Amino acid sequence: MLAASCENVEYIDRTSSEEESKGVYEELDEILPPAETDENGEIKRRKFTIVTNDKTVFYNEEDVSGIVDKAVEDRNDFLFDKYGAEIVAKEVDPSKVASELKTALEAGVQYCDMLCLPAKTTVKLYTSGLLYDMNTLPNFDVGSAYFDERNAKSLATNSTLYLLPDTTAQIYDEINILYFNRELVNETAQKDPESLVMQGKWTWDSFNEICRAAAPTVYNKSSADIALDTFGFGAYYGEGVYPLAVWASTGEKVVGNTYKNQVGLSLTTAYMTEVCGKLVKSYNTRGRFPLEANEAMKAFTSGRLAFFSNKLSYFYALRDGTKKGSEYGILPMPKLSETQNGYYSLVGNDARVISVPMSLVSADDSRKRFVSSVIQATCAAGRKTIRDAYIAKYVVQYLNNNTETVMLQSIVDSAVFDFAYVYASGISEIRRTTTDALADYIEFGSSINSSVNRTIDAFNKYSEKNYG
Repeated sequence: MLAASCENVEYIDRTSSEEESKGVYEELDEILPPAETDENGEIKRRKFTIVTNDKTVFYNEEDVSGIVDKAVEDRNDFLFDKYGAEIVAKEVDPSKVASELKTALEAGVQYCDMLCLPAKTTVKLYTSGLLYDMNTLPNFDVGSAYFDERNAKSLATNSTLYLLPDTTAQIYDEINILYFNRELVNETAQKDPESLVMQGKWTWDSFNEICRAAAPTVYNKSSADIALDTFGFGAYYGEGVYPLAVWASTGEKVVGNTYKNQVGLSLTTAYMTEVCGKLVKSYNTRGRFPLEANEAMKAFTSGRLAFFSNKLSYFYALRDGTKKGSEYGILPMPKLSETQNGYYSLVGNDARVISVPMSLVSADDSRKRFVSSVIQATCAAGRKTIRDAYIAKYVVQYLNNNTETVMLQSIVDSAVFDFAYVYASGISEIRRTTTDALADYIEFGSSINSSVNRTIDAFNKYSEKNYG
């Protein structure tokens, strides 16, 4: 079954990736808005400054040969040829951006053209009134084909748009996924999780079955020995993160469809309780390792956890650029049921999102058109090329076989941003009614209905005041 599932899947090598990129740029050159020209009909050459926490995402001054770096370089060449945009990336400590932006606003100068910072930082800039509404940029349409269909509109705030998630910002390392111990799972379980993923049958029920098969002792006794027993699963980011990653895996959103729609609860408390009730069967069990962070990681690497939740970036440490760590595999988060439409793996709030500084308000119309065009072109050009380059990098440096490539592709394509999770990082009125209510039920059994009823008035007032 495994061989049959993989026979039509090919590695993404550097040559094929570069050839596909050329086709992408040729196509975009025809459909993107035209560039502004001077009186001689020549494209205007202008700097496009990006403030970010990692400038290599947009520009690398070194002569590097990395697959992702080459994709970034090709994208920048395209932006220069198409719009005369000379990309200038400034790396700034996220904690200093707010004060620097305030100073620029007071002085009436342009701070930068685009921000690309962690989502939790960007939410703070938003609540401080330091961001510009991208929906007011000339000819800007986040619903167009230039942007990621699954995520681009997910952080919209009714008629306004301040946070734009896009794969061109290299978000993949921040995806919450599951790792598994091959030896422990293969020796005890009758189901192979990688095969289940490829068949569309990787569900929380099958996860639970494998956990119980791999760690029968802890499921059958009232008090486990944390130092010695083998457990079904554990999480590096436990309380407040893993439960919400479990929730997000269902594809359900407490606050959804916020693009040009009033921001409010999308689900009834009864339905939220029903879904969470199904998830708890695989979460709040005796098979869960009760500690998190380094303690959970030690238990996993010592062979005492069948599954371990962590970010995708943890894979670097497991493999270390060698065959090391081949006993561990990677998986997207499971589905709630086989009928669910695809896999959903929550992107953490350390992932970068795109925004525009409020200082752009003083720019002339020509500058605003330039910013609008370059952002759209950056996302359109980077969406597929960065994805393919990222996977190709993994294939060359970390993956051992074709099946692992399929798993990585499934994870990358399952990445999802969640409105409630992102905005809850900086807005208590949203957090208490959404993520707190979900996590408290999954972790402690608190009533979702009571939690929502107690906080919904503050949530609605905040929404009406800020989102119209």
